[in-house]
Amino acid sequence: MELVDEAHHEEDFSLGDLLSTLIDLRTLPHVILLVVLSAILYIMAQSSALGTTYAAVGFLSLSMAYALTGYLTRYDSIHRLVRVDGLAEGSFLQSLMLRSLRAWSLPLVLTLGLGVCLSILLKTDERMQEWLPLALASLFLIWSAGQAVSFRSGTGAWLSGKERARDRSERSGGVNSIITVHMLAVGGFAIAMAFVFGYATKSSGDIEFGTHLTWISFVVLALAIQGGMFYLLREMLENVCATEGGARFALTWGLASQLFFTWHLTSAWRRLFEEPSAGGMILEEAILMAVTVVLAIWALSSRSVKRGGKMFTTENALFWGLSFGFGYAGSIAMITRITDLFAEGSLATTMGVGHLVTALTLLLIHRAALSGHAKRLSEPASKVRGGDGIGPDEEEDAVVVDVDDATVESNNESDEAGAEDDEIGYDDLDDLDIPEPVLE
Repeated sequence: MELVDEAHHEEDFSLGDLLSTLIDLRTLPHVILLVVLSAILYIMAQSSALGTTYAAVGFLSLSMAYALTGYLTRYDSIHRLVRVDGLAEGSFLQSLMLRSLRAWSLPLVLTLGLGVCLSILLKTDERMQEWLPLALASLFLIWSAGQAVSFRSGTGAWLSGKERARDRSERSGGVNSIITVHMLAVGGFAIAMAFVFGYATKSSGDIEFGTHLTWISFVVLALAIQGGMFYLLREMLENVCATEGGARFALTWGLASQLFFTWHLTSAWRRLFEEPSAGGMILEEAILMAVTVVLAIWALSSRSVKRGGKMFTTENALFWGLSFGFGYAGSIAMITRITDLFAEGSLATTMGVGHLVTALTLLLIHRAALSGHAKRLSEPASKVRGGDGIGPDEEEDAVVVDVDDATVESNNESDEAGAEDDEIGYDDLDDLDIPEPVLE
């Protein structure tokens, strides 16, 4: 089976490249399949105990099937099979439907095979009928924490790779100005979120004392958390901000991560203390899931592309994203069913807990992000160049090239000196201006 031509290997895989891959019409039918099947399986999971079990089988099978599909796209025949190409202009919709069915054929066949295997295991061990949904539900907490980790991997790596963030020149100012800007930005964002979700969606007659108490408490809590974070991390922040690049990263990463934190805190607050509309909540969660999957795949794919890896590439990024998407949707469906059975919970409560886990993880990894950038700035310049897309192996090659160039230059100088020796004679050696590398 012929492999896909990879002569066009990309040295850098930007976020724009990934987004263009995800919205490509040739792979759009797979995104539609994700939405449709996730909705069907979610409804099945809430119907009965047996429905929950087989919905878990469906989600796991689809997730594994798309992971296998992503790996198999390295072969040219599979690469062409799972894409919608050559649509007829005269009968566009009919051609799109037929070619979409062909593109779905491989992941659906793999799903069927994996589903049959899992069903056989369920028949042989009845305990798995209980443990399989629980195992998938437990992934919800991992996915929630993974949202914060993927945000750091994607956004943090992008910000730390900026030229101004790698400036090693010493900085004389303190950190008070950075903290002030940070607190004003987060405070303003928290107030805006409170106004939009606490007041703008309600008529003046529906606004009661409890509404004011709920959202004023939210703003105070958001600012108190930021103040506590800076109190605990002030020494670390001062060390990072000793350089211009460190201060630049501390400000940009701090704003990006803590605004993201405030959004998650807002979402959790609404779900736990108010009753958000089902449609708005589903839309928000869909956007969040898309952002999470995009950042996770971008971090994995860009790293793999830089190192010349075959597991995550520009060509299969979508399929890995769909694999993560089915797993994430399945975990939400399972934990919603479980909380509904045992704690009389709801989808809103479930998602609220997930947002709290993500927000807490963002706080916990803030120190690691700052210390990681400080460490990069303290390393030799040749290693910091890795932020521009040079991996460890490539750094070694770059060093070898530099040495070879120096050697060649020295050899050329030696040859020139030798030629002068032939013309002038050895008696005049004392008058020659021989470069130091040649003498050495």
